[in-house]
This record gives sequence, C-alpha cells and structure tokens, in this order.
Amino acid sequence: VPKVDGRDAAVARAEQARRRGLRDVGVLDSSRYPSLHPGYWVVYSGVYPSEPEAASRLREAKGVQRGARSARVSP
Repeated sequence: VPKVDGRDAAVARAEQARRRGLRDVGVLDSSRYPSLHPGYWVVYSGVYPSEPEAASRLREAKGVQRGARSARVSP
C-alpha cells in the first residue's frame, strides 16, 4: 500500500486478510528495511526461516490476495 494512502489503508487490508483466514498478519514500513522498496506499507503474513517454507505458504496468500508474493526482509 503506498504510504500516501496512509497506514490505516494498510491496516484495513491486513484485517481483511485475517478475516479471509491468513494468520500472523501484520503491517510494516518498507522504508525501514533496505531489502524493500521504500515508500510503502507492506502487509505480510508470517515470518519464515527459509525461502522454501515461505514459498510453500505463498499459494494460501495468493488465494486471499492475488498479487501476493514472497520477499526477503532484512534489517
């Protein structure tokens, strides 16, 4: 969600994802993580220790949000 749309828009999208069954949903500021493109509120579902584990959960996320993707987030 572009930051110009506001954090409330991202929180609303996160709530919608929770209602549709995704777990461990949250919102983070992409500008605080060098591995992400700055200027967005990122709605995420889960933190996974490996790429294969994240990829295995991606199908479920795409069922809720068609544009879902996995991304490595590093501090």
